[in-house]
Amino acid sequence: MTRHLTLAVTIASCIVAPLVAALAVLGGIGSFTTLRHLAEPWFGAHAWIVPLGIDVGILALLAWDLLMEFADLPWPVLRWIAWAFITATVVLNVAAAHGDPIAGLMHAAMPVLFVTVIEGIRHLIRRWVGLTTGTRRDRVPLSRWILAPISSFMLWRRMVLWNVTSYPRGLQLEYLHLETISTLHQTHGRWLWRWKAPLSERIAIRLQLAGAAFPTSQTPQQQEADDQLIQAAQAIVASAEQRGVRLSQMDLAAQLRAQGHRIANERLRWLATTIGMRRETV
Repeated sequence: MTRHLTLAVTIASCIVAPLVAALAVLGGIGSFTTLRHLAEPWFGAHAWIVPLGIDVGILALLAWDLLMEFADLPWPVLRWIAWAFITATVVLNVAAAHGDPIAGLMHAAMPVLFVTVIEGIRHLIRRWVGLTTGTRRDRVPLSRWILAPISSFMLWRRMVLWNVTSYPRGLQLEYLHLETISTLHQTHGRWLWRWKAPLSERIAIRLQLAGAAFPTSQTPQQQEADDQLIQAAQAIVASAEQRGVRLSQMDLAAQLRAQGHRIANERLRWLATTIGMRRETV
């Protein structure tokens, strides 16, 4: 399954990459003449440097931004500057159309398409990196936002504050919080518990959430399951090394699940660190 998925991604990348490059080249050619004419009063015979330099700079900024996303070190300033230059070129080309809406629309079409494709690639990279490192936070479903907007906001807030990346885990924390608050309601009153409950009980609510978000103790059954998971992962990695194959964390997770082991994406990073997988295998 993993091999077929990798092959599909490779084929799709080989198809998409030249199309993106062609879109970038065509967009640059479309605005080249206009920008060159605008730069001629200041640059003369070397006016071609301006549009060419802007296009090369935009591509360099976006390529570096995607590389930073892949390394899980995003720096949005690169993207913002690239967008600013793209917007400037579109505005200059539209202004050169002398108010013709059709011409202005044609000048803006290819830059908009190019930006959309780049943002799609960035979204894919972010999701992939988030899955492999366990840092991608699950979204609260839209249906829950519609049916219970206030509690959904509080759930999202706790997931952000306690760095909970799994939505089911966030629901568990929400249930734990509601259960504790209900006990205080029953003991001290629905509205007066914030003032009548002892300080120790109010502080315990926060400490309870912290302890649930970052559990430190394990049952013997959980420890045994973790040991079996580590042994299975070590065997898979050793077998791959004998075949000369370098596994990514997603490949490791897929093979573990195929063997019947249950592992959440948020535990992949912990498992990889435990068995000594190197960072570049991600």
